[in-house]
Amino acid sequence: MAPKHLGLALLVTLLWGYNFVVTKVGVTELPPIFFAAYRYALVAVMLLPWLKPLKGQMKRIVWIALTSGAFHFGLIFVGFSMTDSIGPVAVAVQINVPFMLLLAVVFLGEKIGRIRIAGMVMAFIGVMIVGFDPVAFQSPWALAAVVTGGCMFGISVILMRRLDGGHPLQVQAWIAVISLPFLAAGSFMFESGQFASVVDFGWLGIAVVLYASLGATVIGHGSMFVLLQRYPVTYLMPFMIAPPVLGVFFGIVLNDEAITWKIAIGGLMTLVGVGIIQIREARMVAETQPTEAGV
Repeated sequence: MAPKHLGLALLVTLLWGYNFVVTKVGVTELPPIFFAAYRYALVAVMLLPWLKPLKGQMKRIVWIALTSGAFHFGLIFVGFSMTDSIGPVAVAVQINVPFMLLLAVVFLGEKIGRIRIAGMVMAFIGVMIVGFDPVAFQSPWALAAVVTGGCMFGISVILMRRLDGGHPLQVQAWIAVISLPFLAAGSFMFESGQFASVVDFGWLGIAVVLYASLGATVIGHGSMFVLLQRYPVTYLMPFMIAPPVLGVFFGIVLNDEAITWKIAIGGLMTLVGVGIIQIREARMVAETQPTEAGV
């Protein structure tokens, strides 16, 4: 991998890993559903030039937007606001990978071997071990919200696999525009004090939302798309697996989080299981669609 592309991959990993910390700050200072809406408002503005219709696929785009945008982030942010932890949430969100694999088997008829089955089972068990540790999730509703939000993203990936064409930033633009009114309506119905919280949050709040929208979404996803155009998925898989590990690390260092044996074992099982699934799938793609790395 060329040094400039290695640097870009490391930047994406850092942006996504630190985004767990930024998100925790955001949902602590702002109502969580409103924070998700605020974030997508900025994404929609920044990606407005990409807002072009995908002929014959807009109905699918709506469902992708709702599952990967409004429901995914809305639920995760609500769950995040109900717990003091960063690392366990970063781990629990990874449930989307084994859930996505399960959906692919049920709805797409994909065949999976023993290795990916083992990874899927390991990840599910790991999330359950972490989730039922009272130090990690003080409320079972927090775990339920985070896991359900992760599963929503798994559903969106299955829908995306059937999408014909479209630039990733074009899809991101539609996700933002479609998710925004749903999140705004949800915040209006279930939350209060939105604008007062923005004023109280001040310039730090603007920086947090800019990081979440510009840094993690526009720059992060855009950069990863650039890398995926030049390198096989197997080359980039370590950088895709690393963000939740960084989330756990930042939780310990910046949030003084305790690591119990349940969090340690469950987190390790989840991340190893997810890694097995992703690496195995990447190798299968590389074997069926070989791609030479660019420079």
